[in-house]
Amino acid sequence: MDLTIKNTFTAKWTKYFKRSELPIACFYSDDLCSAEFPDAPKPNKHGLTCLFCQLAPVRIGKARAFNQDNLGCWGSKGLLGFIPAGANEQTINFMVNVERYKKSPAHVEAMFKNSPPVKAKKKYLIFKRWDLLNDNDDPQVVFFFCTPDVLSGLHALANYDTMTPHGVITPFCSGCEMLIVFPMKELESEDPKAVIGLLDPSTRACVKPNLLSFSIPWPKFVSMHANMDDCFLNTYIWENLHNRLG
Repeated sequence: MDLTIKNTFTAKWTKYFKRSELPIACFYSDDLCSAEFPDAPKPNKHGLTCLFCQLAPVRIGKARAFNQDNLGCWGSKGLLGFIPAGANEQTINFMVNVERYKKSPAHVEAMFKNSPPVKAKKKYLIFKRWDLLNDNDDPQVVFFFCTPDVLSGLHALANYDTMTPHGVITPFCSGCEMLIVFPMKELESEDPKAVIGLLDPSTRACVKPNLLSFSIPWPKFVSMHANMDDCFLNTYIWENLHNRLG
């Protein structure tokens, strides 16, 4: 990673977003990259631990690495590419009869057909808060846990240099797909889009009620970073919100 981007973004983030929470970078790697590989969590009464709960230490500055051995949810293991995933009997039953997020097995099958899971090409998925990144890291997705005011700024910034109104997408999917999988897929696009997330009701108990997520594929993040000093962030429009960011 180019540490110039790390340092200049940190300065701009502080300037325009005050003490808002720093983003987290994630990337697949065969090396632990100085991240801790925690033990698998003890399952809750439903036999699951959401990835968003597992990311709590990352938000306070502790780098973490995950794969099929320590992710706390069989869904995240598959969707993040560490085990086979698809519209199998377990998934269909869970989505239709337990969570009731999909009307029928056909709807689940169509969802996976239209948006197949990614495949992990390396051993770990690394998560590091922005200030912990070093020149050996290779961020693929940068994501924010943010309040509505911060989200509005990121949303507008993501659309600053787009030719359509669709520089940001909000797909229906699991929380970890919104946070990681969809922006990872956008890495293959000629016009990569950012993703608003934390809209999955199953994940929201792991965060405060005023937070959403905003995930950005790395090429899109680089362009957003380059545009920060030239856009609305330097106008009275943003000043009105900037004053209440705290």
